[in-house]
Amino acid sequence: MKKSYIINQETRNPIRELYSWLKSLQSTLCFMQTGAHPDDETTRLLAALSLGQGAHIVYVNAVRGQGGQNALGPERGDALGYLRTEELIAAMALIRADLAWLAETDDDPIRDFGFSKSDKQTFGYWGEAHSLRQMIKIVRMFKPDILLPTFLDVPGQHGHHRAVTQVTLSAFDLAADDSVYPDLNLGSWQTNALYLPAWGGGGGSYDDEVPPPNATHQVDTGEFDAVYGGTYAQIGEWSRASHATQGMGRLLDEENWPVQLHQLKTASNTPFADKLTENLPTTLAEMAEFCSGEPGKKAALKASELAAEALAAFPDIASVIPALCELQTCLDVMEGEVTQPHRHRIQLKKTQSAMAMSEACQMQISFGVTPEIPVIGAAATARISWHQAEKAGLKINNASWQDPLGAIDASGFVADTEDGKRRSLSSEFSFTGDTPTPVMTGWHGVSVRPSTLHAQVEFTVRGTKFQRTLMPDQPLGSTPPLTAAINPAKQLVILNKPENLSLQLAVMQDAAAGVSLTTDEITLNAAPNFADALIVNTANTLQKGASFTFDVALADNLRQGRYSLAAQAGGVPLLSSQTLAYPHIRTQTLFQPCKTDIVAVDTASLHGIRVGWIDGGVDRAWFWTEQLGASVTQLDDDALLSGNLDGFDVIVSGVFAGGTRPINQAMDRLKGWMQAGGRYVSQYHRPQDNWISGQSAPYDLMPGSPSIRWRVTDADAPVKILVPDHELMAGPNQITLADFDGWEKERGLYFASEWGDEYTPILAMSDAGEDPLYGSLAHAPVGDGSHVHCALNLFYQMDQLVPGAFRIFTNLLQVARH
Repeated sequence: MKKSYIINQETRNPIRELYSWLKSLQSTLCFMQTGAHPDDETTRLLAALSLGQGAHIVYVNAVRGQGGQNALGPERGDALGYLRTEELIAAMALIRADLAWLAETDDDPIRDFGFSKSDKQTFGYWGEAHSLRQMIKIVRMFKPDILLPTFLDVPGQHGHHRAVTQVTLSAFDLAADDSVYPDLNLGSWQTNALYLPAWGGGGGSYDDEVPPPNATHQVDTGEFDAVYGGTYAQIGEWSRASHATQGMGRLLDEENWPVQLHQLKTASNTPFADKLTENLPTTLAEMAEFCSGEPGKKAALKASELAAEALAAFPDIASVIPALCELQTCLDVMEGEVTQPHRHRIQLKKTQSAMAMSEACQMQISFGVTPEIPVIGAAATARISWHQAEKAGLKINNASWQDPLGAIDASGFVADTEDGKRRSLSSEFSFTGDTPTPVMTGWHGVSVRPSTLHAQVEFTVRGTKFQRTLMPDQPLGSTPPLTAAINPAKQLVILNKPENLSLQLAVMQDAAAGVSLTTDEITLNAAPNFADALIVNTANTLQKGASFTFDVALADNLRQGRYSLAAQAGGVPLLSSQTLAYPHIRTQTLFQPCKTDIVAVDTASLHGIRVGWIDGGVDRAWFWTEQLGASVTQLDDDALLSGNLDGFDVIVSGVFAGGTRPINQAMDRLKGWMQAGGRYVSQYHRPQDNWISGQSAPYDLMPGSPSIRWRVTDADAPVKILVPDHELMAGPNQITLADFDGWEKERGLYFASEWGDEYTPILAMSDAGEDPLYGSLAHAPVGDGSHVHCALNLFYQMDQLVPGAFRIFTNLLQVARH
């Protein structure tokens, strides 16, 4: 595999970056779009406004995406949230957009708790006042001229989307009211115009019940930009492809894909056509009207000429550099004379001018740290390096740490080299505190000073001074001196055949941090409410290095439920680290409490049952099938299409497996195997997973679409067992309503919407106020065997150690002859 650092150097493109920043100097407008999830953004619109028209773009996203799917790997929950955060950062960087989050931290209540059908349910988790406060805060910080939510607030739309749209519309008025959240200390801000999408939000997931409003404005996205090598619609898809965990990105042709908008409200209460704003300075020349003195007015007119001149001279760097120097001088004059409501526009232009100059001078500046994740209290080195181009006339004057969190002790940056083409400054520093410094931040970009560690760099080009903010190349956080990993992290105990547990605990210590470790300091402790159920043998034995073995004796009175054991060193909880590394994003390290979670389940085992598994790479139900006692064989495509299936009692298709595996082509073989006595279990699929009624199952059966109509999002929604004596409910575990207690996130989705008479629906359930759905679990005899289709998300519930899910899943994988 090609080395990532080689790829990064090979693909850097200072000419394209210079072009992008020169474009940004042509407009003084700021456009803000708001959405709920990473990948909600309308990227072709944002690309056209940013890269085409030069507007400054801010995209505001609510949640980190913890509740989504992952098409790349096993990460779920918080780990997936970190991945999707990085994906959105990369997506916005590609179209030169700033990014802000309603969920500023990883423990913010504005969280992706799963699919929601209503704004009321969403605000029940997020807090309506908190959500509104966050949106008002961001509007006041970034000062947009235009505001656009991504979705409409209509029935049939995702509850997260509806909630974000509501607080966006409220913020248009309330952000301008000084009496609303004055404690933010940001000053009020009146956005010029508020728009709605003039397109519907229907499709495979949503089902808007109200048609979209009429279009009052249109932004074309079909212009081909020769520097970028595509239309803005195509560039938008390049950006969307950053959301690789969600499988985003389409290949578009060069046709125009216009985006239509509906003007909902204006600051003047008077609608206007043809343009997106009114009575605002849209260029540097128009800023002259808002300068108090004649020098400022002249500087504004000259600055506009110079910005246009620099763009016209592109890619002639010899002409671009003097134009940018003179432009920066004009901006310095304007900053002192422009009226306060518009000063931020000039400050942003100065930053963008510095970014353009950095590219014109071919600086290729970087900000690296050694080690990449410093240990708390241990020495580390930060190094800022740049390319010293011979003809640029560039000089780095100084660099300084900016530490909003008070996270480090640091020396000043000093020069390492003063000759050669790669120059550098370095600083010795160390992290303070007792816990890892967070790397998740509330905003990214150039228009607002970062809230996490960064550097400020001052440089001159031909005597003109520039300043730019420099973020570390990789997310800069810290690690504790001790970390640990426990294996296994999750365990299943079958109560009718309990076996004592043996756990391996590996403790990693950093000698540079001066921490000593003795074996009697390492303990594994049950939470207080579990102490009577699990007995830990505290006589741990050092195996080798820092690896410990713990024997856990199960109490005789152990009951069905979930238990937890946490690792400590000297009475202090240990953290485990998880590296999140994929080639399309920056590497992250996630720290979480080091613990093992145990579920004790009163269930029959699957011992002696031979299971063939058609994996779709989405779920880990095969792992729990093994833990339940079955013998599991992963079936590759050859085995599925032409192998001998007679050795299997049960074959299971994983979640979404039909999208990547030849299940349709193999269905005739599978049906013959079922007729001979086999049981085929299909987990939930979407219509787009190549599902064809009558071909993806032995008989007609179709997953419902749009999914919002065929899912139950309330994890506590009441369940009715339609056929209590059916084999799926009656044995070997007698399934009762108690088995549906304690579920998380939701009941399931893509319930079957139609099926043949061969199938018997087993359960009925619905969200509050809706008609019952009957397609969550269905069974059909097929000769001497059977087909079970399960749209309940049992795989997810088992990962969350929900006891009832194991009991139900065990019944589904039993062999029953017909």
